[in-house]
Amino acid sequence: MFIIGLTGGVASGKTTATNYFFSKGIEIIDADEISRSLQKEGAEGYQKIIKKFGKAILNDDRSINRKILRELAFKNEANKKWLEDLMHPMIQTEVLTKLENVQSIWCIYSAPLWSAKHKFNRTLVVDAPEHIQLSRISERDGCPEEIARSMINNQISRHERNCFASDLIVNDGSLDEFQYKLDFYFKLYTDLANEQKN
Repeated sequence: MFIIGLTGGVASGKTTATNYFFSKGIEIIDADEISRSLQKEGAEGYQKIIKKFGKAILNDDRSINRKILRELAFKNEANKKWLEDLMHPMIQTEVLTKLENVQSIWCIYSAPLWSAKHKFNRTLVVDAPEHIQLSRISERDGCPEEIARSMINNQISRHERNCFASDLIVNDGSLDEFQYKLDFYFKLYTDLANEQKN
């Protein structure tokens, strides 16, 4: 299986990129999406998170308020580590299951971060300047700049992330410009996947 690892800083355009590739028939294995599904009521992570942080983190419909959970994690290193230790093994198990069932010619594994031990055929990093990230986070989440900045600072540095890249897109222009860049990589990866098959 030809696997593209896709990552990027918070609010860099990862979701727009994965939605674009999905619209072209490419299967997406999204670590954030898997994490959300594991935190739904009745799922494995749900009870443990409530036991740790209490019912104050629940919405009226008993779903976990991800904004509150994110703030608890990003304001406290111990909370962040506890959440990662809980979620990462469960996410990894789910990812491996999904990889075994991929039907498209190539697929994407999308995650906010990974380490050097993860091996992909290519790695696509989506990057955006920090001032654009801050603006997008504040607009998307309605959170203060202090939290937005903390979310950026708690991820690996831009330099470190970009060092993983075999391919890099700087998403600092219009949506049309971004899609034009994505289209280039869609064609490239399809050609490479076909070459590997043959």
